[in-house]
Amino acid sequence: MRRTQGRRSGPSPSIDWTHPLTQAPTVTAGPASAKKMPRKAWFIIGLAMALLVLNYFDRQTLAILKPVMKAQLAFDDEAYSLLTFAFMLPYIVMYVVSGRLIDRVGTRVCMTVFAIGWSVANIASGLSHSFGHLAASRVLMGAAEPGAFPVVQRAILNWVPVERRALAISIATPAGNIGAILAPPLIALLATGLNWRAAFVIPGVIGIVVAVMWWFTDTRHGSSAQPVPNAPSPLPEAVDEEAPSVKALLRDKRFLAIVAARMISDPVWYFYLFWSAGYLQERAGLSLAELGFVGGIPYIVAVLVCIALGRLVDRYTERGHDPIRVQLRVFALSAALMPLGALITMASSAFVAVAIITVVVAVCQAWFVGYNVLLAGLFPVKINASAVGILGAVGASTSLVLNLLAGSLLAQFDYIALFAGLAILHPVSAVILFMVIGRSRARRAAATGA
Repeated sequence: MRRTQGRRSGPSPSIDWTHPLTQAPTVTAGPASAKKMPRKAWFIIGLAMALLVLNYFDRQTLAILKPVMKAQLAFDDEAYSLLTFAFMLPYIVMYVVSGRLIDRVGTRVCMTVFAIGWSVANIASGLSHSFGHLAASRVLMGAAEPGAFPVVQRAILNWVPVERRALAISIATPAGNIGAILAPPLIALLATGLNWRAAFVIPGVIGIVVAVMWWFTDTRHGSSAQPVPNAPSPLPEAVDEEAPSVKALLRDKRFLAIVAARMISDPVWYFYLFWSAGYLQERAGLSLAELGFVGGIPYIVAVLVCIALGRLVDRYTERGHDPIRVQLRVFALSAALMPLGALITMASSAFVAVAIITVVVAVCQAWFVGYNVLLAGLFPVKINASAVGILGAVGASTSLVLNLLAGSLLAQFDYIALFAGLAILHPVSAVILFMVIGRSRARRAAATGA
């Protein structure tokens, strides 16, 4: 491999996987940059989105029906904390395991197995007649659901041309929000029109059908998506100078900075995911039917924000800006909004509370998309699924601790302390990312005269 002129020899503190990325020539967008994605790639993105929709829909069902199921199966908030623990412990383990499985076995087999697994778990939740049965079904769901996210990341890298990946990631990654959008009204409709069990069973059956469709569609085992010649590339494909390994990844300071940021910021998302619907019903005074009307608003806004920010990063990249540095600026600006979360318990009405929750959820989802943009731009394709798995696991680990303690913390300090503490976590994470990745990109830009 040709060495870049002026680069010093000797050991470096991190694996230099991204040197070719930062030196990509800036060119003027022309007709070549308008190349369309293959039709099959769009179909893969569509199926991936459908599965992420079901993934989030299924995990939201228990949170939305929490007041109903607390009465039906006789458990309290501390027991509900145990249910979140039963979900998140296997979720953490399988996030790491699934990433390696995907890199070795492929996206076709893995997504099919994962989707069928969480769909069966959802059906089992609807058939539960005791707290123990419900907890067991949550364990299975926690083991099956996390693999969907590294599958989608790797499938995009397999099927989507390099210069279209930022947009594809920004479209597919937040698709789970559509499930969260649909969940409140549809679950309320199923629970009130039929019964609460139908809200679990029917989506589970649909999930099995879509999983079978994925099996017959995702037939590509490796990345063959090539960039358009001389086209500006928002996320230039990292060069595989050597066989990538998890050990090398864990020695990279940039990746460790992302790990630290995920450990700090992820608990915000998981707390709002599992507890905000209950808060709006039990503290803000919304009924299940009212939650069905407004519960999807935060996720609708989150989807639109994620797509808009993905397009924004693409546009700045086309003008010659470093996509990594652009993404870091997006992190900083969005993190500045998070202290609003501390004001939820002071909201004058349920409408104001929903508005604040909307801001928090949108920022959380924008960060998840941003993390994937960083991974796709900083590290080789062959290690991306593993990287997504590791990040998901470490983020879920700290989230597991918070959700396990949430019931006791609410009993002692109420929601005000939790919302206030969570409000500062994204700003802290943004500082970490700027100190490590931001500084390294600035030094590289200065050295190259970019």
